[in-house]
Amino acid sequence: MNRPDKGANMPWSNRKSAMIAAAAALLIANAGPAPADAPPEIDPLSRECIGCHDGAAGPDVRVNLRNNASNKTMHVHSFDGEHPIGMIYQSYVNKQGYKPISPQERNMVMVNGAVGCLTCHDPLNPAKGHLIKSDKNSALCITCHDK
Repeated sequence: MNRPDKGANMPWSNRKSAMIAAAAALLIANAGPAPADAPPEIDPLSRECIGCHDGAAGPDVRVNLRNNASNKTMHVHSFDGEHPIGMIYQSYVNKQGYKPISPQERNMVMVNGAVGCLTCHDPLNPAKGHLIKSDKNSALCITCHDK
């Protein structure tokens, strides 16, 4: 598959690299004991993203793996970032300033109900900064957040 903006093959489009597998293993191994309501692992699509966006192969992306709706500050593992992944979205709705996602938001991909990279990002959409929709006036953010 060719990337529309540069015509280069994207690593996640046709194979899993050793770097992706190693990054996923490292994330899971260093996560420590997971809460009972935590998903078993990061979804495969997000693992693909993190595998390249490590600061070496691609721009560094900092994420938080979390899934504890009752404790906003509890994170299973933190990379000092604000991009949450792994949270079962429905368990956060109406508890901490999150709202139900409209059925019209079909571009928001959640794997088994968990937020991942593709919930907000579309790697094939360079026109919108690789987001699923414009974030003008925080439009993307307020899809989920009350504020």
